[in-house]
Amino acid sequence: MVQVKRVFKNARIINVFTGEVLPGSFGVEGEDFVFVDFSAGEEVTSYYLSKNPEAEVFDLRNGFVAPTFIDGHIHIESSHLIPSEFEKFALLSGVSKVVIDPHEIANVCGADGIRFMLSNPRLLDVYVMIPSCVPASPFETSGAILSAKEVEELLTIDPRVLGLAEVMNYPGVINRDPEVIAKIEAAKRLGKLIDGHAPLLSGWDLNRYVYEGVMSDHESTQGKEAIEKVRLGMWLMVREGTASKNINLLESLSQLKDLRRVMLVTDDISPLELEEYMLKTLRKATKYIDPVKAIQMVTINPATYFGLETGIKPGAPADFVMLKDLKKFRLKEVWIKGRSFGEWKGVLEKSKNETKFLGTVNYTYKTVKDFFIPGIDAEDSRSKVRVIKLIKHSLLTEEVILKISEAKELLKKCKINRIYVLERHKGTERIGKGLIQGLLFDGAIASSYAHDSHNVVVIGCELEDVVVAVNTLKDLGGGFVAVKKGKPIAQVPLEVAGIMSSSAEELIKNLQNFYESLSALTKEEEDLILKMSFFSLSVIPELKITDKGLVKNFQLVDLLLD
Repeated sequence: MVQVKRVFKNARIINVFTGEVLPGSFGVEGEDFVFVDFSAGEEVTSYYLSKNPEAEVFDLRNGFVAPTFIDGHIHIESSHLIPSEFEKFALLSGVSKVVIDPHEIANVCGADGIRFMLSNPRLLDVYVMIPSCVPASPFETSGAILSAKEVEELLTIDPRVLGLAEVMNYPGVINRDPEVIAKIEAAKRLGKLIDGHAPLLSGWDLNRYVYEGVMSDHESTQGKEAIEKVRLGMWLMVREGTASKNINLLESLSQLKDLRRVMLVTDDISPLELEEYMLKTLRKATKYIDPVKAIQMVTINPATYFGLETGIKPGAPADFVMLKDLKKFRLKEVWIKGRSFGEWKGVLEKSKNETKFLGTVNYTYKTVKDFFIPGIDAEDSRSKVRVIKLIKHSLLTEEVILKISEAKELLKKCKINRIYVLERHKGTERIGKGLIQGLLFDGAIASSYAHDSHNVVVIGCELEDVVVAVNTLKDLGGGFVAVKKGKPIAQVPLEVAGIMSSSAEELIKNLQNFYESLSALTKEEEDLILKMSFFSLSVIPELKITDKGLVKNFQLVDLLLD
């Protein structure tokens, strides 16, 4: 006879297998569900209670119960917290499983960084997709390189490794670049999943991308684009993070009769937005789709794709959330592995807050002359200059070409800013130089968190402030620095690989002070730190900047033109 320790009665159970909301009861023993009873007379419940008279009984009083959520694509590093700190927020958002692409730490620390991300969490179930692009492109310098052979080895290091992470080099897939194809073929041989990354890809190119074995995509920004990908058999991850907000895709997708291949994911998220982050996404989703369908997009849909366990059913892990309603998704309680969140608190407080990978900002102290831009600070025969133009709520950028004389005037007025990327891993002292649409009206900001290789990106109005920012960041060992009038006005240390902190409390306190200080430098409404981290993302159209210079649609281009 199977024992039952706890029985939960009078629930309204979200059945993610059938899309129904059913009155019922269920029992838990240890870490698993033992029974689920949807019968009108509660025969199953009565039977188990008769055999287990000492069982603890909870009356849920018609409260809603759903399986805990799965975030099918997230970079934990974007929260700037190590996994054992991140999990405290994720669990209280109802998320018990995450599928991560540890692309950020892998680009800094290689395979050691991936192993760290797997070993560090206490309670959160962390599954890994092995980064496919380290470095992401040949147009930047990373701290590590993962060859096809190393990727194949990493695909077998742990049962929690599910596949190959977003294949960002989609031109390499389409044109059958040997190294890219070798990684895909390795995943196929091992029966692993292959995640994609295909912004604006369509038609023949998209067909070829799917033909080579890529299974999913999280980069869609347009309804037509999203529908085409689903119709070609891709699993579509609708992203709603801090930098990219694409939940409105559900409006177009809702015209499809079958949404089983659609998931809601985060991708990147600011630490200041971590509280109830998945619940917030579900609230937004109900503007376009039924709440139960939204829950399916963070439970059964990703579980089916990734081969994970979910649902309130006998034998499954007893991971569930109690909700007050299905419109505002007000959370009542979270249960993980058969125990309430409160019962796990002591375990979480003893999290593994290891500090690793120090000393990852490896360039010499800089002077003003290091940041001179040809044509702007020094004579040059060419007459025009490229400027990066931003698109609101998007990772995409555009190119604007200005006369150098016009650019100089706009620089003086801070209508455009200087932007630089400093290589920080190999000691090459390389600096990519460019101009960007004006984000700052004063000072400078530097960050060692910059996709994908996480070199140091700095934006500024005055050269002197740029110098102070990058030199202070070197002293800090990584993180964020804001400078005004030659003096640092705010700092956020990120001591783990220059991209993460081992203390959520310290990080949030420092970040709040940092963002308050930014009001003296910018009027930007979006998360500026997260936004600027994508300016060096060379695999996203149209114009980006790395330590090697400007990258336009997968080609290095000159800053200046005739």
